[in-house]
Amino acid sequence: MTMQTRKSSRAIVLNKFNQIFLFKYRFDYLADSEAIWITPGGSLEEGESFEDALKRELFEEMGVQLDNDCMEIYHRNPLYTLKSGEVVQSIEKFFLVYLEDEQFSYANWTDSEKKRMLEGKWWSIEEIQQSADMFFTKDIIRILTELLNNRIPSESQEIA
Repeated sequence: MTMQTRKSSRAIVLNKFNQIFLFKYRFDYLADSEAIWITPGGSLEEGESFEDALKRELFEEMGVQLDNDCMEIYHRNPLYTLKSGEVVQSIEKFFLVYLEDEQFSYANWTDSEKKRMLEGKWWSIEEIQQSADMFFTKDIIRILTELLNNRIPSESQEIA
């Protein structure tokens, strides 16, 4: 059996209040399907670059129109097991995005997003530390602390 590959762009979206925007997402197609807080983003479409996918996904998921280039700061390549038992190699690139405005819109959500995204929320480091919820990476506190202290990677670093 060949392993499926899924390429996706993810946005680490920060605001002027030192908060990160995350969606609570239900991975109903995975063997382990509990809801976790994830960054905005999603799969690349045919012929799409990681940056083009990022801009499209931010518009779909948050109503945000990005005009400037974004910098890739993190990447990871986790394996996921689908309910069918098939294993998927995920190739994820994370880009840093700063938003002046905390407003976001769900108006452009796809049917898949409407089905799986439970809510969106701005989080502070303190709220994440106090939460019992699951987040997209165990490194989230370290990552946010570094970014908010202006220690931005000059080249993409691997995260867990």
